[in-house]
Amino acid sequence: MGVVHDGRTPLDRTIDKIGMGSYQWTLLSLCGFGWLADNMWIQAIAIILPRVQQHFDVPDTRIGVLSSSMFGGMMFGAVGWGTCSDLMGRTAAFNATLFLTSVFGVLAALANTFPLLCAALFLLGSAVGGSMPTDGTLLLEHMPNGKQYLVTALSVFFSFGSVISAVIGLAVIPGHSCPPSPEPCDVASQNRGWKFLLIALGLLTLVMFLARIAFFRLHESPRYLVHAGRTQEAIESLQLISKFNGDELALDAEDVRDHLRPSEIIASSPRAASGSPVFSAEDDDDGAKDPPPRPPTLAPRASTQVLRSAPERDLPGYSSTGAPEVSLSGHAFLTPTLDAPPPPSPPAPHPDADAFFKRARGEGRAGHVRARSVSSLREARSALYWKLPAAVRRPLWAWFDRVGMVLAPEWVRTTVLVWVVWCAMSLAYTMFNVYLPKLLEGRGGDNSEPTSLSDSLWDVVIYSIGGCPGAILGAYLVDSRLGRRWSLAGSTFATATFCLFFVAAQSSLALRISTIGISLSATAMWAVLYGWTPEIFGTKVRGTACGIASALSRIGGMIAPLLGGALLMLDRSFPVYASVVIFLVAGLCVLLLRESAGERGRAGGLMH
Repeated sequence: MGVVHDGRTPLDRTIDKIGMGSYQWTLLSLCGFGWLADNMWIQAIAIILPRVQQHFDVPDTRIGVLSSSMFGGMMFGAVGWGTCSDLMGRTAAFNATLFLTSVFGVLAALANTFPLLCAALFLLGSAVGGSMPTDGTLLLEHMPNGKQYLVTALSVFFSFGSVISAVIGLAVIPGHSCPPSPEPCDVASQNRGWKFLLIALGLLTLVMFLARIAFFRLHESPRYLVHAGRTQEAIESLQLISKFNGDELALDAEDVRDHLRPSEIIASSPRAASGSPVFSAEDDDDGAKDPPPRPPTLAPRASTQVLRSAPERDLPGYSSTGAPEVSLSGHAFLTPTLDAPPPPSPPAPHPDADAFFKRARGEGRAGHVRARSVSSLREARSALYWKLPAAVRRPLWAWFDRVGMVLAPEWVRTTVLVWVVWCAMSLAYTMFNVYLPKLLEGRGGDNSEPTSLSDSLWDVVIYSIGGCPGAILGAYLVDSRLGRRWSLAGSTFATATFCLFFVAAQSSLALRISTIGISLSATAMWAVLYGWTPEIFGTKVRGTACGIASALSRIGGMIAPLLGGALLMLDRSFPVYASVVIFLVAGLCVLLLRESAGERGRAGGLMH
């Protein structure tokens, strides 16, 4: 072709030609609203927990259900909205998540029983839980080469979300809450501060939603349109984005092609010039060839098509999108351009199902099938597969296939360690964070008098502000001389140490220093974890591994309030001690990982 290729597809080149303009900067700010809302509502539930407990007279053993309901909804929301964005487009999820969050937030304030409040918070979590993954992916798909690192700026919005909740809570809760016991209190008229907080945050979320639709016209992601077979719409979207930035582009179908032809792959290989053997882009991470291509009846996978050339280009932004962001690729099942005609009969399972069960039985790539494999298990598998709707079985078996790859012998040790780290860190941090306002209110001040509600909320504000520099610190630590492993382990151990200081603190000053230390080190810990995890895994298993890790962190968040409530009945310090132990376990698991894992992941290779 007479052109020197650098690994970028024509669509990559078109997006790079548009560059980083007003459209991308505006989109960055509006995507930040989703991340801000996520942490804003999480912190709000922690703030209102003591007030809700008093309002509905809920015992310590059950009050944790309040936060668990929220995290349960967030787990389903992250998976559901991620799939929705792949099937219906990015714009639908981008706008709907904030709108539904605002609606369910106001409804939660109107709940007159504890079960209704938990149900409303579950629905709220299912809405806001989709903001981080959908917004992160949407922004990443619009970023030109060399600017993907700006996706990490969303972490700053995430930190400020907790600050907003704490500040509004400080403004509305102290003047509208029950007086300290043993004074009598009419909860219906005196204990309405927590309701006011939920209404205020619901209206603020509605304002963010209106800002998205009133001041900005979002164009559908060109990458999504290309992979959904809507080439002409992708061309129009790119032209409108370019026009928004003050430029005009004349494009055709060739300009939005998002794959490399064999000649382009060879030309872009760094080994081509040296005469070394050149493998195609379909090579596996360990150098082995992939199985033959899937039949054309299957939808293409975003994790392999959208991000296939990412390791070669070393896109730092993809490595730093955070829990929900990296998790999207794990649930990406794009709309097929042509539907497969229904088979005349259900003869054998789909190739995706076969591939998964072959891996589960430990069969090699050569496909040697033992005689007993064609048995009742295969028949049951086939019957179950063909009973499922087509819209369900295709992504389901595709997902099973990816899970089988993640748990293959060369990955299983690393995968399990990473998943344990994610779940443990979420469990430990949530157990401390969700009960912090309650722990602060129960502590005595410098004069051994009970801490006032205003003072305890001020401590929450200080705690929230203390974590804001953590995202910047984590981004620095990722590329510091400490390396990924020691940066993550060190920040985890530091968080555990500050938790011990929190328990031992006697003065208000010492208490505030310990909470700032916890917030700063924990935020840095999460930033490093978000940045390192995608780099650990090779291209073909990255999306699934990170997606399941994100889901496990939500499960840890669900368990934490329940476990913390049970420990709170024994002693008020026990939830903090439990967090310390779990942080230490997570830090030890981090040390069992290999520092070279990230380096090979960034190079697109395997760790082992």
